[in-house]
Amino acid sequence: MIIRPLAHDYVVAKVDKLVTDILSPNTRITIQQISEQLNIYCQAMMSLYNDELEYTASIEWFISSCYLVCGNYYASEVIWEEGMTEKFIDTLSCYKHEFAMEISNFALREQRNSYSLRQYMNYYLEYARVLIVRVDLKIRLEFAHLVGIENFSDFLVQLMDKIQRDRARANRKKNTNRTVKDKGCFEDLRGYIWAIEQGVDTGGLHCHMLLIYNGDKRQLDWFLGYAIGKKWIEITDGLGCYFNCNTTHHKRDYKRQDKLGIGMIRKSNQREVDNAINAALYLTRPEKYEQRLKAKLHGMRTFGQGTYRNTNRRGLPPIAK
Repeated sequence: MIIRPLAHDYVVAKVDKLVTDILSPNTRITIQQISEQLNIYCQAMMSLYNDELEYTASIEWFISSCYLVCGNYYASEVIWEEGMTEKFIDTLSCYKHEFAMEISNFALREQRNSYSLRQYMNYYLEYARVLIVRVDLKIRLEFAHLVGIENFSDFLVQLMDKIQRDRARANRKKNTNRTVKDKGCFEDLRGYIWAIEQGVDTGGLHCHMLLIYNGDKRQLDWFLGYAIGKKWIEITDGLGCYFNCNTTHHKRDYKRQDKLGIGMIRKSNQREVDNAINAALYLTRPEKYEQRLKAKLHGMRTFGQGTYRNTNRRGLPPIAK
């Protein structure tokens, strides 16, 4: 059994899940279960709270309710027995209306993102052929306590910077006769989409990326997924890992279900085009409320798309303004 340190991202994920379980209609969580989790996460959340981060409303509600119930006692002095737990539940329940609004607002944001994403995909799917690669970028579970949202964002800054450099270099060379080995894994890239999420059980930070390549110049989508994953591991100095959705085995499963929307997509095949759009829309599903970031840098965005132009500009404009 792996004993995970009570790292910040792990704690905020557990606190958010606890708040969701309590405020959700027809909740089945018991007072004993709530009491046990309060004894584990109340003090941890108080000590790990970072003023420089922007927290979801659920975390703020949790902290506010704990303070009101604990009164003049420090969190480390409180034993959450049944009586105090009931007071906590009553106090937190005052946020039920706000909780419903939070879920509704999240769904609306994801719907807007879905509309933008669909328009973005339609633009590139007008080409005769595009090669679509999907990679999930993560942090290895045993190292998750070492990588907070600040570090994770910085890793993504470096990755996006690599994308821009590869594309700019390809534009300067304009040599279409180079072999695959001579090309960077982001050359001949037409567009890309990213979405940052956080696991519910472990609090693990991860980024879904969908990349759209020139289908006339690039093939071997499994190789591109592999190369991008290796680049991520290099950027994270071995702390990261990845899942390559473009392996033969993975694509075979989608093909069997007639849902294959990655790999080579042809404009002339409407089924492939529809599947490609559906594959992209996975990044903006309104029902993924519990997978949103629970704490982030101020002004940080969790979803974005590459621009229609190339740039050498340093930094990560899509993620942090």
